[in-house]
Amino acid sequence: MQKIENVWKALDKPISYLAGFCIASMLICVFLQVVARTFRFSINWTTEMSQYFFLWSTTFGCYAIARKGKMLGVELVRKFFPIPIQRTLKFISYMAAAAFYFIAIYFCILRMPSLMRQTTPVLKWSIGVIYIIMLIGIGFLTLYFVYLAFLGLFGLDDKKSDTPKTAEQIAEEVE
Repeated sequence: MQKIENVWKALDKPISYLAGFCIASMLICVFLQVVARTFRFSINWTTEMSQYFFLWSTTFGCYAIARKGKMLGVELVRKFFPIPIQRTLKFISYMAAAAFYFIAIYFCILRMPSLMRQTTPVLKWSIGVIYIIMLIGIGFLTLYFVYLAFLGLFGLDDKKSDTPKTAEQIAEEVE
């Protein structure tokens, strides 16, 4: 399990940086468009690129948020049950999320041949390329949720809450 966790940790920084790059690029595109409109000219590609950067930042950002454990969840319902049922519910919820992402990937792959023939309005890029980048992020998210499901099922993700946290651990959570 430690080797798998090390792989996830190795992916954390590049994917977080990629999400940050997409957000920064989106903001630059929007800024350029605002400046252009202020001076009464148009930069057509900025609107389209800002949309793609938004999609990609959301895709990679979801993975980064899931890795930090900041995704929304319904913990209250699960806490009413005994530990074995809690683990089963955790497994089911993570597998349901993974199944949703897998279905999205499956249908995107089915549509990929027709998407590769379509082009974007301004940049004339293949729409399939836009989706391939999204599929990479969703693929990481799917694999991570399957990993979490099995950790939850076998109780390997249970954290001992009776041990006090160090200042360093609290600072890491805040970041």
